[in-house]
Amino acid sequence: MNELGTRLKEARIAKKISLEDLQDVTKIQKRYLAGIEEGEYSTMPGAFYVRAFIKQYAAAVDLDGEALLQQYPIEMPVKEPHAHTTTPTTYTSRSRSITRTAPSDVYSEVIPKVLVALFIVLILAVAWYFYDASTNGASSSDPIEKGLGVPYEEPASSVQEKPDKPVKEETPKETEEKQPDPILIMEETQGETTTYSFQGANPELEIAASGPSWVAATDENLQERLSKAHVLQAGETEIIDLSDVEFIRVRIGDYSNINLSLNGETIEYAQQTKPQNIVIQFKVSE
Repeated sequence: MNELGTRLKEARIAKKISLEDLQDVTKIQKRYLAGIEEGEYSTMPGAFYVRAFIKQYAAAVDLDGEALLQQYPIEMPVKEPHAHTTTPTTYTSRSRSITRTAPSDVYSEVIPKVLVALFIVLILAVAWYFYDASTNGASSSDPIEKGLGVPYEEPASSVQEKPDKPVKEETPKETEEKQPDPILIMEETQGETTTYSFQGANPELEIAASGPSWVAATDENLQERLSKAHVLQAGETEIIDLSDVEFIRVRIGDYSNINLSLNGETIEYAQQTKPQNIVIQFKVSE
C-alpha cells in the first residue's frame, strides 16, 4: 500500500483542497501530484524531483515532508535518474497571453495626437487673423490706399520758407493798366519734386482725376487747400484758388491718373515718379 501518498491525500482532503488548487499553489503539474498520492513515481523525472515534489506537497497541506520521507523510505523509487534527464515541466500558467497591437489600437493612439495638432494650428490661425485685423484697423486712419500713392510727407530740403516780399503800392494808373499774360516755367527737379514758377494774376489750380490717386495740396503754412487730402476717383475734379498764397505743394500718388492745369494751362510732368511732388512758386506780376 502507498501509505505516504494516502497520508498526503487525506491531509489535502481534510483541508478541502482540490488537485487543481494544489497545482496552483505548488506549481507542480496535476499528473505528478496524482502520481504521488497513488505511489506512481515512474512518470517523474527522477528521485531528486520525487523528493522535492513530496516536500512541496507536504508543506502545502501543513505536514513535515522530511519526516514523511524518513518514515516511509521504502516507497522511494530505487532507479536513479540518468545523467541526462529531462527537466521537469512545472505548471506555470494555464494560458499564455500574447500582446499584439491591433491596427485599431494604433489609430486610437495616433488620432488624438493629430487632433491636438490640428487644434493648435486652428488656434494659431485665429490668433493671426485677429492680429492682422487689428493691425489693419490701426492703419486705416492712414489716408493712403494700396497702389494709390503715399500720404503727404514734408521733406526737409524740398520746401524752404521764402522771406516776406515787400508790398508794392499800386497807383490808380497801374491798376487800370492791362495785366500781362501768365507765365509758367519749370525751374528744377530734385528727387521726387519738380518746382515751377508762375507769374500771373488770380492763379487757379484745377486737379482732375482720370483714375484713382491720393492727392494733397498744402501752402507755405502747411495748410491743406483741398476740401481734404484723400483719394480722388475717376471723374472727380478739385479747383483751388491760389491768389492768396506764395506757393503750393501738390503731393500726387499716381501722376498718370491726375491732370493739373493752372489758369487753363496744362502742367506737364517732368518725371515719371510715383509718388511725386509738384511745387509752384508764385511771382508778383511786374
